[in-house]
Amino acid sequence: MNITGLAGIIKTILLLLFIPKLYYFYPVPAHREAAFIHPGYENRVAVLMYHHISNTEHGPAVITPRLFRAQLDILKKEGYHVISSERLARFLSGKDTVPPRAVVITFDDGYESFYTCAYPELKKRNMQATCFVIVKSIENTKATGNKNKLASRPAWKQIPKVTWAQMREMQAHGMSFYPHSYDSHYLARVSPGVPASRHMKPALAGPIWLDEQNRRETQAEYEARVKEDLLKAKEVMEINLGRPVDQLCWPYGVDSPAALRIARSLGYKYFYYTGRGINDSSIRDGRIRRINAGNPHVTPEVLIRQIEKFSLLDEVQQNCRPFIPLDPVIMVPFFVTLDYYLSPGPEIQPL
Repeated sequence: MNITGLAGIIKTILLLLFIPKLYYFYPVPAHREAAFIHPGYENRVAVLMYHHISNTEHGPAVITPRLFRAQLDILKKEGYHVISSERLARFLSGKDTVPPRAVVITFDDGYESFYTCAYPELKKRNMQATCFVIVKSIENTKATGNKNKLASRPAWKQIPKVTWAQMREMQAHGMSFYPHSYDSHYLARVSPGVPASRHMKPALAGPIWLDEQNRRETQAEYEARVKEDLLKAKEVMEINLGRPVDQLCWPYGVDSPAALRIARSLGYKYFYYTGRGINDSSIRDGRIRRINAGNPHVTPEVLIRQIEKFSLLDEVQQNCRPFIPLDPVIMVPFFVTLDYYLSPGPEIQPL
């Protein structure tokens, strides 16, 4: 290898290791047009994640209607194209194309604010979105739920949820709905240690502790529980909405090899996580990354910078994957839960 070639490789390595991190923290003036920051992306899809919209409730996963409107407006202003999650699925399966700067909008948990706040604004702008619902909360809003659930999380369960009638109305106008589990959106104890919070993890992520029997679930019992939950979620939604269900959003963004295998065996093909990034046609396992837009600190300008940052990192991965071992945080999909908040009071803490 000549000196010029070696110098080029060294320069590329330095850019890859340091520029993406600097780009994230670089202060971009709010008035500066996003088009001058980054030219955009093609054949890739950014998926945005939201939870709840409210003027009165507060929390790390709650934004105001005003902020949501401003985010939608800047997406339109900067030339982003909002597409459906179904079109994303067709794109990932090689059956469809996507426009430049494609964006999918998703909501988790199935709060009624999706109907009262998000839906009117989306419809007004001819935009589509997907909402992942906790199916049992739709069927029986007064249910106390699984006794293994963390007792100190009552606030989010008290927020009104969408109804089947509301979902059918929205579905007729381009919105879509898929499961966020049937009744497994909770943290469960996995061992009898103290304090309990250090021995908790998402219920679908592995065997849990059975208090009444003073033992941990066997692997077979765990897999049977996962299968029962995901199958019921799929069947109930298909009956009530009259359309196939092949997408799933994992509670807390966490699965396990066994849970993923079971979900695929039931007919789920596309899986939504909280791992951040842009999605392209190289995704063959249905694992979809998302960008958190539903935090109250994500201003419209910050949202655009976030999308551009991950599209830039994706370009780095595509161009240099064959020969440069980069930081795993950049190169490997990072499927982890969001920070989990247990603060008391009226704050909303849904994930």
